[in-house]
Amino acid sequence: MTIHLSARLAWHDKGWNGCVCDNPKLNVSCMVHEHIRDGRDEEFETQNAGISLCELPTDKLPPCSRDPGAFSPTGFRIIHHDPLDWRNLPPVEEEIPSYSFCTSPYGRMFKETGEWESDPKKQLNKLKEFWGKIEAKKSLVFFYVNHGNPLKEEKSDRILIGIGRISKIGPQLYFGKKVGWQDDYPLWSRCITLNFPEEGIRLPYQEYIDKGYDPSNIVCTIPTSARPYFSYVAEHVSDDIAVGIFERVIQSINVIIKENEVSEPYGKTWEYRLEWLNKVLGEVWRNRGRFPGIGSVLEYLGFKHGITYHRTVLSSKEANGKNIFDFVFSILEGERKAPKGQQDNFKRASKKWNELPEERRKLLKVLSHFELSPEQVKRICNPTKRKEAFIEASEGEIMENPYIISELDDGSKDSSAIDFETIDRGMIPSEDIGKVKGTLTSITKDDSRRVRALLVEILKAASQEGDTFLSTDEAIKRVRKRLPENRLCEPDREIILHNRKFYEERLSFFPDENPWAVALKSLHQQEEEIKERLNKMVEKKYKKMGEDFWGQLVEEELKTIRVFDEEIEKRARAEKITALDKLFSFRFSVLTGRAGTGKTTVLKIFIRGLEEKEGKQPVLLLAPTGKARVRLQEITKKEAQTIHQLLMKLGWIREETFSLKEKGERKERASTVIIDEASMIPTDLLATLFRAIDFNDVKRLILVGDPNQLPPIGPGRPFVDIMKWLESSEDKKKHVARLTQRVRHEDLESQALKLADAFLGDRVSPADDEILSNVARGEVSGDLEVHFWNDEKELYKFLDKSLKKNIGLAPNEEPDYEGFNKSIEKPDNWQILSPTRMQVFGTTEINRIVQKKYRQGLIEKAKRQRPRPFGEQQMVWKDKVIQVVNSRRIGWKDGEIDGYVANGEVGLIVSTRKGRDSKNDSINIKFSTQPDLTYRYYRTEVDENLELAYAITVHKSQGSDFDTVFLILPQNAGTMSRELLYTGLTRFKKKVILLIEKDVAPLVTFRNPQYSEILRRNTNLFELVARPEIGLPHPERLIHRTKNGDLVRSKSEVIVANILIDLGISYEYEKPLHSKSDPKDFRLPDFTIKYEGEEFYWEHLGMIKDPEYRKEWERKRKWYEENGYIDKLIISKDKPGGGIDSKEIERLAKEKILRVEQ
Repeated sequence: MTIHLSARLAWHDKGWNGCVCDNPKLNVSCMVHEHIRDGRDEEFETQNAGISLCELPTDKLPPCSRDPGAFSPTGFRIIHHDPLDWRNLPPVEEEIPSYSFCTSPYGRMFKETGEWESDPKKQLNKLKEFWGKIEAKKSLVFFYVNHGNPLKEEKSDRILIGIGRISKIGPQLYFGKKVGWQDDYPLWSRCITLNFPEEGIRLPYQEYIDKGYDPSNIVCTIPTSARPYFSYVAEHVSDDIAVGIFERVIQSINVIIKENEVSEPYGKTWEYRLEWLNKVLGEVWRNRGRFPGIGSVLEYLGFKHGITYHRTVLSSKEANGKNIFDFVFSILEGERKAPKGQQDNFKRASKKWNELPEERRKLLKVLSHFELSPEQVKRICNPTKRKEAFIEASEGEIMENPYIISELDDGSKDSSAIDFETIDRGMIPSEDIGKVKGTLTSITKDDSRRVRALLVEILKAASQEGDTFLSTDEAIKRVRKRLPENRLCEPDREIILHNRKFYEERLSFFPDENPWAVALKSLHQQEEEIKERLNKMVEKKYKKMGEDFWGQLVEEELKTIRVFDEEIEKRARAEKITALDKLFSFRFSVLTGRAGTGKTTVLKIFIRGLEEKEGKQPVLLLAPTGKARVRLQEITKKEAQTIHQLLMKLGWIREETFSLKEKGERKERASTVIIDEASMIPTDLLATLFRAIDFNDVKRLILVGDPNQLPPIGPGRPFVDIMKWLESSEDKKKHVARLTQRVRHEDLESQALKLADAFLGDRVSPADDEILSNVARGEVSGDLEVHFWNDEKELYKFLDKSLKKNIGLAPNEEPDYEGFNKSIEKPDNWQILSPTRMQVFGTTEINRIVQKKYRQGLIEKAKRQRPRPFGEQQMVWKDKVIQVVNSRRIGWKDGEIDGYVANGEVGLIVSTRKGRDSKNDSINIKFSTQPDLTYRYYRTEVDENLELAYAITVHKSQGSDFDTVFLILPQNAGTMSRELLYTGLTRFKKKVILLIEKDVAPLVTFRNPQYSEILRRNTNLFELVARPEIGLPHPERLIHRTKNGDLVRSKSEVIVANILIDLGISYEYEKPLHSKSDPKDFRLPDFTIKYEGEEFYWEHLGMIKDPEYRKEWERKRKWYEENGYIDKLIISKDKPGGGIDSKEIERLAKEKILRVEQ
């Protein structure tokens, strides 16, 4: 057994080639690291971009200089400075040879109490213990980057950079001495030299990026279960984990060879690297052995340091051909004497072994084949802990099929869930290792247990991307791509369906006849339960209260409202009255409408009317986010809760992992249940909520939301599917209370809301393109301000100017600290939004820039005393922060109370506190959603819970609104979608400042249905709905797709397009048509048609009875006329009662385009 090394690198834009980055300012990824954020001299690095570090003065090297030599053919010298400013021991220089780097095992330098070890002798002992296990010529190093990278948006991902063979480990160095500090204080880092380029590999991410290729196909992520070993900069890595990583790298290299886009950068070939990988893979398999879990099994039995005994004694026995399985278990069963020096350990272990039931002993023998931690062994063996971790299986069932563990395990607070790869390496070891006799015998690669476990893993991953099912063919395809060639699994669809009973223990196949789709059984059951619940409720109706009753309440609520347009006001009040009557008269209903149509006003009136007619009965008000909860509570004057708060209180959430439970402790009872921001709720959360409510008591269930918002983070899009289900029949359509009219003057005249309307999926407006044209020409005013930027300098300049102008800061060059602090006293006063975390326009860099300008003095002051700044982002007093995970924690008011902080809550650091040591330093935060409470965070909790929040992602802003929003829009980003733009544009209450890269292209592009995130999801709530591109059936009412595959915005447009196709007339959908006098002025005809040298423009009109729609169309028609296009304009309309006349469309096409006399 060999111990290997993981080493974190800071992102480098030239592949750690020993030089300063080529474009330091654009490398914002490395700035997530505190030492780089704190010490980078951008001006100096920019002046010396691309220069080898060996050519720079040693005292001028970048703060990342421990890392860039890893793949550098030239060496250099670095200076190690004392990290403790207050101690400031003399620095020490070190020679960094070629292909070398420095790394430190920070995770090993804590005391048992969790503080940093300060005693130099104890530090040295810890360092000797760590570095003593790494062997030159044998150990490998696995380089990785954490969330500071441009390759993945997810913060938790670790990405493998490369692998090397360690050829030399540098000596232990010590800081210099000075008066009062005469002890030898060791450096925690060691210089590691690689045998490169002869051995090792670096994945060519930078080369792909530089050439404009998409690197996503070659990105090699670290398995979730291995993340603890890829943390704290440097850690030990076992052979078992090394096997899994090698297999993933081999897959990436095969893709690189197949794509043939870039050459191997070090004078070798990719085939050479692949040969080395396969050779060393065999080596790490042999070092792993057949029984990597035997040390943890011994520790479970009370054997002290069983893992160390395995590594230092048993593994060498195994390497020499001894069967350590027989050796250990024969001692435990009294068939062999314990070796000298271990008699006490084996005596203690044997005693416990003989006390265990026979089934438990058999299970432990099985578990010895898998590399598990002692905590994981304990979890699997203890029936109570096993059940708590959702493993509903007996010991016998696990022994019969160990893959059950990976299918079900939820993990615990202290140890990650056991994944497929961990089990799979024990079930199918390499050929040589598999010959060693144990309890398990190797299985075939297409064994049904293995296939099912892989399908479960694939479907779990798909659910986190939004799919509640995959087509069986797609799932099988993903299984085949999941593993490298030597471990390839190639399921057969017919065999799976033939053995359907076994697979259906975890999976569901549908439709029943000729099934083509597969889902996780648990998720499919959740969809079925939601469907069953709503089908029951939709049948129940109550006596209507009538328009007079609700009309009077509406008049009373709106009596102080100033009316700006009589016709629109009349229609708006009428639809509110209709909506209120629907909410009252149906057991289940949906209240929906675009931003600014008054959904919350209707709720307020409804609750008042409900109390007048039925008395005060329990009303359960719920929202998915803390901010939405507060808004709901303020408007209704009733207590509201977040969904997670309720489920936690009722025992439906597992506190250790925050996972949803199938069974809770109790159910909530209420007469009326109102769920706001329902579009944010994923399928599993909605199903769990339904399980947690006693519906025997529920007289009314009301879902409130906007289907145009971003879909939920997690599986499904239940709100959208429920809406489409209700709209599928005339009878159920009555349950939808839809608001369409905006009546407030600021909403009627709002250019920002008009721009947001361009991204609606359920309403097509003739003026969508007019506002886009106005934006392009800069002809906007009121609540919309627009700036275009060409590079990061312009972005930061416009952002700075816009902040000063719009949040009341002095226009001086010097920062207006007082004005800035006042502007965030109310955290939702203003907010910067970006579609992404990384990149120069991402929230990480924007937060750094804003904090640097307005908090640098506080940061510098805090560095000179305690408590020092907190976390990698160096948070200090008065910083604005956001909670990034759900957290149950103690809150403070007059005393301690049981509190809860939801993911996405924003607040201010109101004080910092010095503890008895740095670990116990803390910050106190007041969140805008809980202004009466203060929450304390200790230093060690900060990075996992909090981020700076001057800028947050659009996803994080869901369910919140802010007086002023600064929305950054790049030309493209991996997270961009139609719904993201709509969500970002509707977060404001007073004003939106748009900061757009170059031109309006992102606004024009992402309004197209093909960029809809909602439409990209597979769901099966009321019917099977597959994303368009996979070529499976899809309901026309959700996905509007023409015969030639174009996605369009309405069913009427599908009919028009299909008739044109049938007549042999080609078209382009929503192609910009520019004004003849101003190239920035344009409109987007529904269809631009070219036929026999002529060009025509077809517009189809829908809601022509709507006064707002009618006004918008008249303006657009006037534009066609003024620009000389009116003679080529073809206009079709929906029938007066709705719907479209196909014969009329065909007649128009023949008459106007084909010139056919009729």
